[in-house]
Amino acid sequence: MKYELCENRGIPAPLLALMAVATGLSVANCYYNQPLLGSMARDFDVTDFAASMVATLTQIGYVAGLVFVIPLGDLVSRKKLILANYVISSCALLAIALAPNIYWVWGASLLAGASSVMPQFFIPLVSYHSAPAHKVRNVGIIQSCLLIGILGSRVFSGFLADVWGWRSVYFVACAFMLGCFLMIYKMLPVLSARSQENYVGLMKSLLRLLSKYPYLRIASLRAALAYGSFFALWSCLAFRMKQEPFFASDDIIGALGLCGLAGASTVVFISGYIQQYGARFFSIIGGFVVLAAWLLAFWGNDSYLWVIIAILLIDAGMQCIHLSNQTSVVTLDASAINRVNTVYMTIYFLGGSAGTFVSGLFWQHYGWTGVVGVGTAFAVASLLVNCFKSK
Repeated sequence: MKYELCENRGIPAPLLALMAVATGLSVANCYYNQPLLGSMARDFDVTDFAASMVATLTQIGYVAGLVFVIPLGDLVSRKKLILANYVISSCALLAIALAPNIYWVWGASLLAGASSVMPQFFIPLVSYHSAPAHKVRNVGIIQSCLLIGILGSRVFSGFLADVWGWRSVYFVACAFMLGCFLMIYKMLPVLSARSQENYVGLMKSLLRLLSKYPYLRIASLRAALAYGSFFALWSCLAFRMKQEPFFASDDIIGALGLCGLAGASTVVFISGYIQQYGARFFSIIGGFVVLAAWLLAFWGNDSYLWVIIAILLIDAGMQCIHLSNQTSVVTLDASAINRVNTVYMTIYFLGGSAGTFVSGLFWQHYGWTGVVGVGTAFAVASLLVNCFKSK
């Protein structure tokens, strides 16, 4: 059954549920690898840094998808774009599952990241079509499922890898993408383009939007730096947990994602207060929470209890920052909502990619202390951005 959508008229509950589930399953493609990096390093007989490049390249691929694919949502049918991405991501995930070496995984991970941008079609769509009274709530639902997909993917991949090996994760993920393709094909209406510009004009307009809206620059930068801090933890946590005193298996490392799932409740809690207090307020609160998480990650790095509390805090703080900033920027320009979201998410994931790469480099040379230094530096930089005038 296909549904009709009109601006500000509301979204049918089954369609909202489908987009929420598809969001979680799609974004999970970018995060399955995090608990598996240690196992990949052993399987392919490569260094931890070489294995960490799987996560980095996945994030870079996601950025490429944001820059070059999402703007097409203002130019051609978004439904066709979404369906095409599901096909490509299925092929990329299958390629990772069958990879004969780490270089194959690198290339397929780049493609998997680039083709897993479907949530960034869904979020503006939900914001644009929801009834005014339900916009923040509905975007919060999608964001919650996005976070659940990010964190739940780690639990799922760690458990499955421990039972059937890390390759099994990608076979199952490929099946998930094919299932999403079928449901989206059946239920999502055809969504016409809203822009009359050509593709080159759309790409140029991204820079114009960044220049036109100072708030877009501020919101994107502070969220990106916080995301770099967030990824510094998650991209190196598997390596730390493989060491003494933990010597953790993949399923235990993945299970730590359950701790992060508690951070998803932050989205539900703050979504009703963003319009009242503003994104800057939540960015400052979230920034200090992230800093507190890094202090615990440093002083309690040999204790499961303190590591778990650090994970709870960093996920809660990150969601305060991301949800408040993204919810505020997508309302800047309704005629270019996909492109505004593209600019925000591109800068956001560039921050995550930078955090992943730098923390992997520092882990190789300075161990966990270096990772903590990187995460703290990114968090402090995010807080300093709030010194600039913003909402």
